[in-house]
Amino acid sequence: MRLGAVAQDGPNGYYRLLLPLMAMRERGHEVVNVVQEYKRVIDVTPLLGCDHVHIHRPAILYDDGDVVTRLLDRGISVGFDEDDNVVDMPLGLEERTDQPWAPRARRNFELLLEHVSRVNLVTTPSDHLADRFEAAGARNVHVVDNYLPGAFSRVAPQGHDGLVIGWHAGREHLVDVDKLGIAETLQRVLDAYPDVRVETINIELGIDHPRYHCEESISIERLTQRLADFDIGIVPLADIPFNRGRSNVKAREYAAAGVPWLASPVGSYAHLGAEQGGWLVEDDKWFGALDALIRSRKDRRKLGKAARAWAKEETIWNMAPVWERLFRDAIAARRAIV
Repeated sequence: MRLGAVAQDGPNGYYRLLLPLMAMRERGHEVVNVVQEYKRVIDVTPLLGCDHVHIHRPAILYDDGDVVTRLLDRGISVGFDEDDNVVDMPLGLEERTDQPWAPRARRNFELLLEHVSRVNLVTTPSDHLADRFEAAGARNVHVVDNYLPGAFSRVAPQGHDGLVIGWHAGREHLVDVDKLGIAETLQRVLDAYPDVRVETINIELGIDHPRYHCEESISIERLTQRLADFDIGIVPLADIPFNRGRSNVKAREYAAAGVPWLASPVGSYAHLGAEQGGWLVEDDKWFGALDALIRSRKDRRKLGKAARAWAKEETIWNMAPVWERLFRDAIAARRAIV
């Protein structure tokens, strides 16, 4: 197959499109025109010889679908991928997080819904989003999780004193901080345990404590090694529509680093548990869950071992045949129409 890819730069595009297409290249397929940034005008010429073009968070819908029309008119199969339920982003979140991308992302999602019935394949990591796309008229929707690069299963912790509770998250998770009282819970943990530290990556919780530290965003290449320095990873999520569309990639990232995790039973996290290296935590049980895991080295070791075993199987290389079949089926469906 000759596959075209259009994706924005960043971890979402990396997991949802770049990794699967890298796997396709490893399996002998040709991959062309991987665009890693938003552009209002995209040169589609290199895409015109493709069998299938997959578009993450459709970056080429600013033209009201003209690029999609040109590809379909040439008999080329077209697919969309979206992994964030941005249309349900809480109002005012862009101001809360100082992120001007939010209105643009919401409009892009609305455009996706307008055009989703035209394409031959839609992929998403969440049942919630799959239902939304099918309701908008999409004909061939598949839920495909975010899978990990193989290197994620070969990371060892560096070692440190005490115990570190960590959270890697985007600033949009400040809505979860507010709704679940996570900052107050972590402050309580720090007060109760003098050998515990709390570290966050990319999300500032405003905790005024000498054993709290926030680190700026880090590259995807460094992420797993950095997460391996955590002893417990957390994924607190408020049960709101915005979060029901999320993938469970944070649990997978912690697991790849051998880190036991605690997560809210929301969306795609609801079916995970001890076999995947973590515990699910109800909204008002966060202090109790953290307290129990801090106190039990045995539980941390057991969960960490299960986490690493799970992550070892959850690599893109193991799941490449799934993506390959989806692309082949979409191409066949398009050619049958033409």
